[in-house]
Amino acid sequence: MSKGIVRFVLELVLGAGVIMLMSYIFDGVYVRDFSIAFLVAIVLSLLNKFVKPILSVLALPITIMSLGLFQLVINGVILYLAVMVLKPDFQIASFGLTILTAICISILYSILGIGKD
Repeated sequence: MSKGIVRFVLELVLGAGVIMLMSYIFDGVYVRDFSIAFLVAIVLSLLNKFVKPILSVLALPITIMSLGLFQLVINGVILYLAVMVLKPDFQIASFGLTILTAICISILYSILGIGKD
């Protein structure tokens, strides 16, 4: 196997661990088991690769006016889309909690170096 594939799978496993951690930290986040968390990591990876750039371009004026804070909402929308795809095995109680969870996931992904090319 190539190093790129091994790194990608390792990032997905670490991402799944982060998702599971969110379900332990926040009462309103439900993940059925680690296999669902792994699927969430895959879905988030795909959404971040294909959908997030489109949303970011469309929301650029609002993002500029909010000094970048609207990017937090975009991250919440991406996570909400993942929830919609994987319901009922992955649920978050409210959109506010979705944004908070997305912030925590982003911080942990940055610390772990997940998603960096």
